[in-house]
Amino acid sequence: MESDAAAARSPEPADRDAPSTAEARTALDALDADGALLAQSVITPWWYHPILALIVAVIIGSQALPGNGGLIVLPLALLGLTLLVVTYTRHAGVSATRPVGPRSRRLLVVLVCLMMLGLVSSTALKLTGSSPTWALLPAVVVALATLVLGRRYDDALRTELARPPSARP
Repeated sequence: MESDAAAARSPEPADRDAPSTAEARTALDALDADGALLAQSVITPWWYHPILALIVAVIIGSQALPGNGGLIVLPLALLGLTLLVVTYTRHAGVSATRPVGPRSRRLLVVLVCLMMLGLVSSTALKLTGSSPTWALLPAVVVALATLVLGRRYDDALRTELARPPSARP
């Protein structure tokens, strides 16, 4: 009796709403097209990376400041970083906060590691009593890396966004 009742039931609501193969293909093609449009939207303006590099240099270089100077400068630099991200998001209309493929992921990891290395180096130079000038060297190196690798990261991100997910490695 139970099997008769189950057979007489209409299909589950999820089954009735399931798209056909053609509808699913059309939806996936539309998503691929959206990815290409998104890739065009996340073009970083020319001013973004120089300002980001300057903020990174200030964050790392703040470790070289005497006394509690770093404690004053660091929050201001972090505020500047927040304002930069908000301004960019308003400019582009979107914010891509995560890498979408292996190349952009590698570049982001390299950048973050360089920033951490620069911060540790600058702090170590200050703690060893070296001249503050030497402590600024990591700030300059990481700022230049941010300028160069940041643009490469954006290129990789746009390329990976424009590629359909099935074509991504």
